[in-house]
Amino acid sequence: MFERIVVAVDGSEPAKHALSVVCNLATQYGSELHLVHSPQVETTAIAVGAGAVEIAPDPNTIAEAGRKVMREAESIATAKGCNAKQSIVGSHDPATDILKVITMVEADLVVLGRRGLGSIGSLLMGSVSQKVSHGATCSCMTVS
Repeated sequence: MFERIVVAVDGSEPAKHALSVVCNLATQYGSELHLVHSPQVETTAIAVGAGAVEIAPDPNTIAEAGRKVMREAESIATAKGCNAKQSIVGSHDPATDILKVITMVEADLVVLGRRGLGSIGSLLMGSVSQKVSHGATCSCMTVS
């Protein structure tokens, strides 16, 4: 039924729960598991006179944070008896990265946590799960 499943991970509890659900499905159907994560940049703003300067973390810090989340997700999957065929750390908007992976692997199903680590921006622009469900070319499951 589900040959290729993409699961979005961000280190949040809902994403970890979604990964557990996916591992059960992948084991049941003999599915390939593809993990995707897009590190979100937390910036620091410093007031300078009448303006503000935004200071982003260096790319190595961002990359290491992404690898840390992915290692944790891989460990969870392995503990559940499920090995990821590939783990992809993206570098763009999470919804965009997830949709690209769905297309790349020709996924049958994408699974996301209902709420992740999103900030106030999700209230203004919409949540990742909402964007993915509207743009996905496969079945989409959100897990609470």
